Amino acid sequence: MKMQWAALVLVVAVVGVGRDVSAADDPMAEMAAACPCDATAAGTAWTSHGQYVACVVQVARQLRRAGRLAAKPARAAMKAARQSTCGTPSLTRCCVYKNDDDDVGQCRMLTAATCDALDSQMDTGGADDLGSGSCVPNPCAF
Repeated sequence: MKMQWAALVLVVAVVGVGRDVSAADDPMAEMAAACPCDATAAGTAWTSHGQYVACVVQVARQLRRAGRLAAKPARAAMKAARQSTCGTPSLTRCCVYKNDDDDVGQCRMLTAATCDALDSQMDTGGADDLGSGSCVPNPCAF
């Protein structure tokens, strides 16, 4: 079950624009198709981060009521949505590594310019711009 909710979080948080995901009998694909990160399912931009989160919450609740999604993965999907850049095109996920030997960095939601500036200012380690998506689970691990 742990693998199922982790996969759900990843699918919900990182599906891009225009990706045609078959949702038949797959709650993870259904949620990703209904609430892709970079734009609404209709292809228009999210009006806000709150609109994106509301979409994920609504679909997760529908899947729960239908008995197609357990409580734990539903909560994980909602948490990932809240801790994402989705609906806020000015933000990106920035992985910050304290030194060059770090295998795991800290995920921060910053503007791309701020992430690049942070990378330039660091003597050791660095910062990598990962684009849109969620910081849950931590995408800054090798």
